[in-house]
Amino acid sequence: MSMTQPYKEAFLKALDKAYPGWAGEPRSTVVSSSERTENNGTKPSAVDSMPGEPHRSTETAGTGGESRPRVPTRAEPPQVSKAAKSREMLSQPRSLGLDQRLLYFFHLFRPYCGKISLAFAGIVMEAVLGVMRPWPLKVVVDRVLTHRPSRVPFIHHWLDTAPLTGMQIVYGCCAAVLLIAVITGLTAYWYTRLIGNIGQHFVFDLRRDLFGHMQRLSLSFHDRQRTGDLTTRLTSDIQSIQDFITNGVIVFCTNTMLLTGMAILMFWVNWRFAFATLSVSPLMFWIVYRHKLLIKRATRKARASTGLLAALAQETLASIRIVQGLAQEDQIDDRFQAQSENTLQAFLESIRYQARIAPVVDFLSAIGLAMVMWYGAKCVLSGQLTTGDVIVFFAYVNSFYTPMKAISRSANTFTKASVGAERIFEVLQHRSEVRDRRRARPAPQFKGAIQFRDVSFEYEAGAPVLSKINLSIAPGEKLAIVGATGAGKSTLVSLVPRFYDPTEGAVLIDGGDIRNYSLHSLREQISLVLQDSLLLSGTIRDNIAFGRTNATDEEICAAARTANAEEFIRRLPNGYDTRVGERGTTLSGGQKQRIAIARAVLRNAPILILDEPTSGLDAAAERTVMDALERAAAGRTTLIIAHRLSTVRLADRIIILDGANIVEEGTHAELLARNGRYAYLYRLQVTPREAAVLHATKSEN
Repeated sequence: MSMTQPYKEAFLKALDKAYPGWAGEPRSTVVSSSERTENNGTKPSAVDSMPGEPHRSTETAGTGGESRPRVPTRAEPPQVSKAAKSREMLSQPRSLGLDQRLLYFFHLFRPYCGKISLAFAGIVMEAVLGVMRPWPLKVVVDRVLTHRPSRVPFIHHWLDTAPLTGMQIVYGCCAAVLLIAVITGLTAYWYTRLIGNIGQHFVFDLRRDLFGHMQRLSLSFHDRQRTGDLTTRLTSDIQSIQDFITNGVIVFCTNTMLLTGMAILMFWVNWRFAFATLSVSPLMFWIVYRHKLLIKRATRKARASTGLLAALAQETLASIRIVQGLAQEDQIDDRFQAQSENTLQAFLESIRYQARIAPVVDFLSAIGLAMVMWYGAKCVLSGQLTTGDVIVFFAYVNSFYTPMKAISRSANTFTKASVGAERIFEVLQHRSEVRDRRRARPAPQFKGAIQFRDVSFEYEAGAPVLSKINLSIAPGEKLAIVGATGAGKSTLVSLVPRFYDPTEGAVLIDGGDIRNYSLHSLREQISLVLQDSLLLSGTIRDNIAFGRTNATDEEICAAARTANAEEFIRRLPNGYDTRVGERGTTLSGGQKQRIAIARAVLRNAPILILDEPTSGLDAAAERTVMDALERAAAGRTTLIIAHRLSTVRLADRIIILDGANIVEEGTHAELLARNGRYAYLYRLQVTPREAAVLHATKSEN
C-alpha cells in the first residue's frame, strides 16, 4: 500500500510533532529565532498546503527576458562530497564537547586509517630495532672477551651453544649493527613520509571545513567577530596543528615506543637494577607534565594576543586611505606596538617555562647515570650481572633520558597544537542561526511577490529594531524604503535573503514562507547591489560573472552594456581581462557600482535589492548609475534603501520607517501632500532645482 505525497508529508509532520528528534537530530534546548518564528502560530502558506505539488523552476539566461528550464532538483540524489558530509556533521551539534571533537577528528582521519596503521607499524619496528642496538656490543663483551652467557632475547640458547669462533661472533655483531642501521633508516624514511602525507591531507581537510563553516555562519556571528582573528585561526592555528602532526607525533610516538621497549628489557635483565635506574623517572614525568600545563596557559594567552594583533593589522591596512589621509600613522604605530608587546610578553612567558625543563631533565639524567655506575659496579663485582649487562644498562640510561628530553621539548609543539585546536573548535562549535529546516525544499521560480506578515526583529533581547511590520509588495513593483540612520531599513531588506530570520512573524515570497526553502535556492533568485560594491581580486570579467559563473562572453558583455559599464571597460588596457586591485581600489566609485549592477543584471533574478547604490558618487556618476539601475530594475521586484531621496525616482511606492514601525506609505506625490515625515526629509535634502527635475522625471514615468 503506497501513501500519496501530501498524506505522506502530513504523516511525517505529525510524527515529528509527537516524537521530536525521531529522525536522528537531537532536540535543542535553546530555541533559535527561526524556530521561535516557526512555532509562533504563523498561518500556513500556499506552499505548505500543497506539499506534494511539483515545482518547475526556470532560470533566465543572459540579460534578456527569455527563460530556460532549470535542471530538476529532485532527480536522483547526487554523490555527496566529503566536504558536504563534514558541513552536515558540523551543522548538527549546538556545541562540540570532547566526544564530538574526537568524533570529528576520527571523521577526518578515517580515510587514512590504512596509512596510519602502516606508519604505526613502522614506528614499532624502529623502536624494536632501536632497543636492540646495544646488544651486539654486549654479545662481543660477554661471549668473546669475558666468555659469559650472552642472554640475548630469543636467540641466547643458539648463540651460546653454536660452534662459532670469537672473530666469527665479532663479524656477525658488526653485520648486525650495520643491518639495524640500514633497516632503521629505511623504516624512518617510510613512516616519516606516510605521517607527513597524512598530516598535509588532514590539515587540508580541516582548513577546508573551517573555511566552509565560516562562510556559512550567519551574519550575526560575523558581526561579533574580528576578521583578523578569524584569519589567524584559519592560518596560524591550523599551521600549529600541522607542525604537531608532521613533527610532534613522530617525536612523541617513536620516543614513547623506545622508552617502553627499553624499560621492558631492563626489567627482563634485572628488575632490581631497573628499579634503581628508573627511580627518578616519576619525578621527571611529573615535572614535564607540570610545565606543560604552564606552557599551555601561556601559549593560549599568546595565541589570543596574536589574533588581536592580526585583527588590528587587517583593520589598519583595510583603512589605509583614512589612516594616511588623517596622518594618524604614529597613533596606529603606538597601538600596534602596545599589542605587540602584549604578544611578546605572552610568548616570552611560554619560552621561560619551556627553558626550565631541559636543565631539570639533565640533572635528573645525571642522577640516573650515577645510580647505574654505583649499582652496576656493585652487581658486577658480586657476580649478579655481567659486564655486558652493565653496558646495556648504560646505553639504555643514556638513550632513556634522551627520549624523555625530546618528549619534554615537544611539549611546546603539542601545547601550541592543542591551543590552536581549541580556537578552531570555538568557531566550529557555532551553528548558524539561519539554516535550512529539516525538510526544506528547493524554491520554485519566483514571480516576485513579497509579503512581511507581523514581522518583528531584535538584535538584542528587549531592543526591537522592527515591530509588527505588515507589508505587501507586488511582482515587479519598485519599493523605496526611507528613514533615518538606525531606523531598520537594511534590517528589513536583509530578512528577504535570510541574512537574518525574524524574531516573530514570517516573510513570504509568492505566498510561501521563505524558511521552507533551502537557503541556496532562495538566494539564487535574489540579486544585490550594495552601498559598498565589493569587488574581488581578479579580472573585470570574473567580477561580473561572479554571481553566475557559467555565463557566456556575449551575456557578460550584454550585462555590461545594460549597466552603462561597457564604455569604460573597453577603454581599460586589457578590456574585460583587466585585473582589478583588492576591493576594486583601481576603479572609481561609479565604475565599481556599474560593475556591481552588471553582476546583478547578469544574474537576472526576479528580486533585486539596492542598498543606497549611489552613496558617495558625484552628480555625473550618480546620473549614469541611476540610468543603469533603472534598466536593471525593469520587470523585477526591487527594494531600494534610500538615504538620498534623489534615488526614489525609481520607486513606484515609498515607505517611511521610524521607531521600528512603518509610519508613512504612499507615492512620492501622496507623501509630499501629507506634509509628514517624508516631506520633512525631502525638504532637508532636495534643492528646488532637484525637486523640479524629480517631478519632471516622475511625470515622464
